[in-house]
Amino acid sequence: MRVEPPDLELWLTEYVRTAALAAGHDVDVDRVEPAELEIPLERPLIIIRDDSGSRLDHTIFGRSVGATVLAGSKRNAQPAADLARWLAGLLLDDALPLVDGSPIVSVEWGGSNGPYAVQETLDVARRYLTAQYVVAGSW
Repeated sequence: MRVEPPDLELWLTEYVRTAALAAGHDVDVDRVEPAELEIPLERPLIIIRDDSGSRLDHTIFGRSVGATVLAGSKRNAQPAADLARWLAGLLLDDALPLVDGSPIVSVEWGGSNGPYAVQETLDVARRYLTAQYVVAGSW
């Protein structure tokens, strides 16, 4: 029987978008960073990227996810820092396996880092964090 890993990037992007709206955050959430960012940003931008991982058994996969937050400016990095901390709380919530439709079996805290500042050539503040999960595949 063939087992496919879940599209965790798609699921998390939709989940973060819905949670941000519910929390009153006016943000864009996407799977890829635009090739040409127009600064200043109309709204903060969150990018969710699945960095893959290993297969743990027949139906279970390890996955590492990177998340980027772009907001504010180099002189006003607080909006990016605040949003990145909110996002870290959301992505590292140990209740993620209980969310309806979630492919996440467990949150692996030891593989999670950040959020931390990342150098950026444009006049926007950039924060980055990682989260690690065990996810269930489907057939």
